[in-house]
Amino acid sequence: MFKNPFKVSVKQSSGKRIAYRAKISGLHVKVVGRPSVYSASDLSPTGLGLSGSTGMREGDVFVLSLYLKGKRVATDLHAKVVRAKQMFTGLVFVNPDRRQMDALHALVLEEQKEQAEERKKIRYRFD
Repeated sequence: MFKNPFKVSVKQSSGKRIAYRAKISGLHVKVVGRPSVYSASDLSPTGLGLSGSTGMREGDVFVLSLYLKGKRVATDLHAKVVRAKQMFTGLVFVNPDRRQMDALHALVLEEQKEQAEERKKIRYRFD
């Protein structure tokens, strides 16, 4: 029998992030059971960052919804706090379903497209 001489491996970066994080203006987070609405500092398909003081503690798990410019774009997301600082909270999504993953990927992809379009405008600008 023939033995496959090829081996494929993926190196993991030395950083903790495993996905591209997009800064999306107008993205807000509503956490079930909390009266506040938080501003998202960044979003990736695997998690998000919240700006400001949230009072959340590492290890806490919350259910949240994402709103982009007032329109709900994802709901019933379970997220675990992995970093809680005075003015920043980092959360990772816990077992998102296919619908939720599609919504997260669509948000990040749309932001990446907009950023690429902006870079293209700057690159081809003739001053």
